[in-house]
Amino acid sequence: MRLPALCVVAFGLCALPPAFAAKGDKKPAKANEAAAPAVAAPKVAPTAVAPIPPLDAIWHTWRDNQGRSVDAMFCALTGPFLTLQGRDGKVYHFNGNVLCAEDIEFARQCAAKAKSGTFGQNTVAVAAAEIDRVVTAVLAKHGQQPNPLTSDEQFLKRLYVDAIGRIPTAAEAQAFLADRTPDKRAKLIDQLVYSPGYSMQMFNWMADLLRVKDTFNKGVPAFTFEDWLKARLAANAPWDKLVMEMLTADGRLCDNGAAGFLLFDAEMPLDGVANLLTTFLGTNMACAQCHDHPLADWTQRDFYQLAAFFGATDQKDESMLAQLRRTVGKDDTLPKGIVKRIGDVNAYRLEDTAAQKLTFPKDYKYKDAKPGSPVSPVLITWDKADAGLPIYQVGAKTPAQLRDGFATWLTSPQNPRFATNIANRLWKKNLGLAVLEPVNDVDDLTQAFSPELLAHLTTVMKSARFDLREFQRVIYNSRTYQAVANPTPDLAKGPYLFSGPIVRRFTAEQAWDSLVVASVGASVDNVLLRRGDDMKLMALPKGPITAVAVHRVYDTIKEAGLLKGGKDVKKAAGGSTAGLANGYDGEKPQSRNGLLLARSSELPQPSPENHFLRVFGQGDRLLADSATSDGSVPQVLQMMNGAVGRTLSDTKATAVAAAAGLPSREAQVDSLYLSFLSRHPRPEESAKAVKAMDAGLKPADLAWVLANTREFLFLP
Repeated sequence: MRLPALCVVAFGLCALPPAFAAKGDKKPAKANEAAAPAVAAPKVAPTAVAPIPPLDAIWHTWRDNQGRSVDAMFCALTGPFLTLQGRDGKVYHFNGNVLCAEDIEFARQCAAKAKSGTFGQNTVAVAAAEIDRVVTAVLAKHGQQPNPLTSDEQFLKRLYVDAIGRIPTAAEAQAFLADRTPDKRAKLIDQLVYSPGYSMQMFNWMADLLRVKDTFNKGVPAFTFEDWLKARLAANAPWDKLVMEMLTADGRLCDNGAAGFLLFDAEMPLDGVANLLTTFLGTNMACAQCHDHPLADWTQRDFYQLAAFFGATDQKDESMLAQLRRTVGKDDTLPKGIVKRIGDVNAYRLEDTAAQKLTFPKDYKYKDAKPGSPVSPVLITWDKADAGLPIYQVGAKTPAQLRDGFATWLTSPQNPRFATNIANRLWKKNLGLAVLEPVNDVDDLTQAFSPELLAHLTTVMKSARFDLREFQRVIYNSRTYQAVANPTPDLAKGPYLFSGPIVRRFTAEQAWDSLVVASVGASVDNVLLRRGDDMKLMALPKGPITAVAVHRVYDTIKEAGLLKGGKDVKKAAGGSTAGLANGYDGEKPQSRNGLLLARSSELPQPSPENHFLRVFGQGDRLLADSATSDGSVPQVLQMMNGAVGRTLSDTKATAVAAAAGLPSREAQVDSLYLSFLSRHPRPEESAKAVKAMDAGLKPADLAWVLANTREFLFLP
C-alpha cells in the first residue's frame, strides 16, 4: 500500500518545527530583526584553554588466534572492531575477537591511552563556556538573547547527524531519551565522536573540501588517496599533520596516497596553488593568477611569488610515459587500454628537482617584474606585523626544499590564517553558518559576525593541537550549539549573532546514510570500502621500464580479477554492484532493490549522476565546496518512488521489521517515530496513526510516510 504525499498532511502525523512556515511567510528570525540600542557587554577576561599534550603513534606486532601477524599502528577500537595501519600504508579493519587474548587487551590499553591524550571534560566545559560567554556578550550588545535549550529529542537528532552523519536507530534513540543522568548529553557526545561513524562523516565533509574523486586527469584512479585519507581520519590525525603530509608527499600515487591532493591538479599546477590557498587559508587569490585582484589587495606578483614554492615540483613523468610507449607500443599481446592505465598510475608522482622553473607570464603587464623573468619565492602577509613572526623565516634558496618550507609555514600555529580557517569551516559545518562568510575568503577578520568568537575558536583549535575531534567536542558541549535553531537568516538585515544554530536540510550524504541505517541498522558503520590495494598492484618496479615488467604487472592485475572482459581495468564505480561489494572490509554490505546499502563514504566518489547522492546535491568534486542542499522535484521523486522508496519501506528493513514485531499498534508507531524522526509521537499523532493502521495502514507504509516528511530531512 503506497500513500500519496498528501497523506502526510491528512493524517497530521508530523507537526513541523516553527522554522517551516508557510511558503509565503518571509518574516526573519527575531535574532535578525533590526538591532536594539546597544547595551554595554560585561568585560570578562578571556579564559585560557590548556593545550593537549602530543601523543606518539602506537606501533605493535599484532597476532591473531591462528598465529598470523602484522606490524601495524593502532588507529581505533570501536566496539569489537579494530582499525590498524601497516607501515606500507595498508589499512586493516576487522573484528578484534580474532586476535590473541594479549593483543585484545593491548588494543583496549591503546584506546584508553588515545583518550587520555585529549581534552579533559573540565577543559571542554571551560572552553565551551567561553564560547557561550562571548556569544551572550555580543547578543547583549545588540539587545538580543540566546535561544533556549533544545529538547533532548532535538539535541539527539542534531548531534547524531552532525557528529556521525546519520540519524540514530530506534534503540539508540530510546537509550538516550530514557537516560535520566544529568550529564547524558556530554556522555553521548563522547560516545559518538569516538565511534566509527565519526570518521565516516568527517570523510564526507573533507571529500567535498579536498575534491576527493575516484579518478582525475582523464581517468587516473585515485583510490590510494581515498584509502590514505580514511586511514588518517580513523587514526584521528591532527589537521596540521594531515595537511603537512599532503603538501610534502613524495613519490607515485600508486605508492603514496597522500600525493593525491597535489596530483589532482598535475595538469594545471597554478590552479592547484589557488585551490590550496582557498582550502587551507581561506584566501581567494584565483583572480590574481591572471591580474591584480580587483576586490582585494592581492597582486599577480603576490600569487606568482607564492606559487614559486611549488616551482621545483614535478608532478607527471612524461619521460616514463614515452619510455613505456617505446617499450611495448607494438606489443599486440597487451591491450592498449591496460598499458595506458598502467602508465598513468606510475607517471603521476611528486618529485622535487634541483631548479625552481616558474617564471612570470609572457604577457605580464606590471612594472614590478619583467615578463618571462624567474620568480623568487615569497610568502604572503595579511598585516605588516606578520613578516616579523618567526615562522616567516623560511629558507627559499634550496629548490628541492621549497615545498617543505611552504608547508611548514602554512600549517604552523603562528600562521595568521591556518587555524582560523579550519575553525571557521568547522563552525559552519555544525551550526550552518560560518562566523566569517564566505568561508573561502577570511582575509579580513574584522568582517566576521563576531571577531571575538572567531578569535576564541582559533585559540581552541590551537590548544587542541589541530585535533578536529576535540575541537568539535567543545562546540557540541556549548550551550550555543545546543540552543533552539533559527530559520535561515536574512544577512541583508544585519549580521547573524548565533542565538542558536540555523535550521539545515541534511546534506546528500546525511540523507542517504540515514535511510541506509533505517534499512540495515547501525552495523552499516562497520562496512568499509578499500580499493587502494588494487591500484598498488599496477606499480611498475623502479628503474628502466622493460616489457617483462609490464607483462608481469598485466598478469598480476588479471589474476586479481581487475580486468573487465579481459580488456580493461574496472571503471571508477568499481564495476557491478556485486563486484564493488567484494572490496569491503569489516562487515559485508547488503544490496536491496539494486542499491548497495553502504555509507556514502564507502561508495564511489562522487556517485554517478543518477544516484540518490548526486540528485540530493553531492558535489562533482571539480571544485572545493561544490555540494548543495538546494531542493528539486527529482529529490521528491527519489524519496517517493523507485528503488529508494521501496527500500526504505521494505518489510526486511531493520526499522520496519523491528516495529512490525512489536505487540501493539501504539508500540509500532512509537518505534517508527524513533527510527525516522528520533522522537516519540505526540498523543494526537499516535492516535491518528493507530487509527490509520486499524484501517489497513501497514508499518512499512508508515515508514514511507515518515521518511517523506520535511521533518525527517531537516535538522531542528
